Amino acid sequence: MLSLDQSRFWLDKLHSDGLQPGIQELMYYRTKLPAFAKHRRHLPAVSQSGPLLSKTRGRGMEFDEVRHYQAGDDIRSIDWRVTARTGKPHTKLYREEKERPVFLVADLALTQLFGSQLLFKSVQSCHLLAALAWQAQQRGDRVGGIISNGWMHREHKPAARQAGVLHLLHSAVDIHKDSYRRWQQQQRPHEAPLADSLRRLQQLVKPGSLINIISDFRYIDEELLELLARLNRRNSVRCFCLYDPMECELPAGYSSQPLAVFDGLQQAQINLADSRQRQRYHDNAKQRQQHQQQQFEQYGLALTYVSSAEALEQQWQSLR
Repeated sequence: MLSLDQSRFWLDKLHSDGLQPGIQELMYYRTKLPAFAKHRRHLPAVSQSGPLLSKTRGRGMEFDEVRHYQAGDDIRSIDWRVTARTGKPHTKLYREEKERPVFLVADLALTQLFGSQLLFKSVQSCHLLAALAWQAQQRGDRVGGIISNGWMHREHKPAARQAGVLHLLHSAVDIHKDSYRRWQQQQRPHEAPLADSLRRLQQLVKPGSLINIISDFRYIDEELLELLARLNRRNSVRCFCLYDPMECELPAGYSSQPLAVFDGLQQAQINLADSRQRQRYHDNAKQRQQHQQQQFEQYGLALTYVSSAEALEQQWQSLR
């Protein structure tokens, strides 16, 4: 557990209050790219029909425009529909796609607005979104994504250069503000915002894209796993699960008085001074995590856990 002084040090360094993200703290990760570059790049297993796009694409991979046929054009590129309509031969032109589309899907559901030490899980989600987006932009990839909390929903088609990243980050800040307001009003969490985002993503994504899913995966069922597996068949999908240490283990009690806790759906009383109750809590949390890992493995999905209690750069080397 971080001390109060350590937490203050990291929050000052990140320009964060730990409760709501701002553009300044998300821009911070642009300055950390040299350190992130040392991190071993995640690549899927090699296969003859791998999901990653080649950096240089061949004929016919990305349609550009139609023009009049010229001597020497490949007859296989003739657009017969336009030719028939105009009575003059036309050729389809294609451009080489040298940038890989990278999609970042951030689930800012109200269950993410929880944190016992450094940051809310939702704030850490925005930090991870920023770090992955800046890293992709530095590689020359096009960056887009979907940000949602169930009520607000923003979509961004992959775009090159810094502008694509900034549009995504501004959406994350705006939607987090909405989530924070609803959390303060003690609204009931919206059900399955991630599933809605994934269904929409199926309409946006092109085969060969890199897809990063950022969520706490509190709402997980067979439909969600099927959606993720379907996307993973023709793309490279990475799932990042945000968690807080208190979701795994309760601290030793400081009082014999029961602690009232509420997760947005259910309320319970916990006695932190009761070692047996703390052990049951720990055992149940461990079983849930093991079951979750088994579910993702069953569907062939890579799952990485990210703590909200540590600065992201402290965890970067372990993010596989």
